[in-house]
Amino acid sequence: NIFCLSEEFKNIVVREEDKLELAKLLERVPIPVKENIEDPTAKVNVLLQAFISRLPLDGYVLSADTSFVVQNAGRLMRCIFEIILRHGWAQATYKALNMCKMISRRMWLNQTPLRQFEGIPADTLRRLEQKDIPWERYYDLT
Repeated sequence: NIFCLSEEFKNIVVREEDKLELAKLLERVPIPVKENIEDPTAKVNVLLQAFISRLPLDGYVLSADTSFVVQNAGRLMRCIFEIILRHGWAQATYKALNMCKMISRRMWLNQTPLRQFEGIPADTLRRLEQKDIPWERYYDLT
């Protein structure tokens, strides 16, 4: 939530034409959003989660807003990580570092690292994730 309240996003507004698409995205993002969909912080949250989840977006304006959020996301999360690290809060530092990695790799921690590679069919990735094979076991498959 601190990320979404950042000064960089003060000009993000929820337009009337965004509400339907944001509501659809809200149903598909993995982490529930507590704020009302008309709240700009909810929009930032949903757009970042949609980016990490590689969800398709309808509409140029929403894509432009997502691009703006993503351009700032890595830098802001690294700053948050640095601040938390300097305070010595180990658990929060770990979570912030994981968030930095999820943004840069565009994948959630519970997903297979193979999602980083383009060209692997989504169905194949889903089936691999359902098998719940530890990543180290993939080395044995060569």
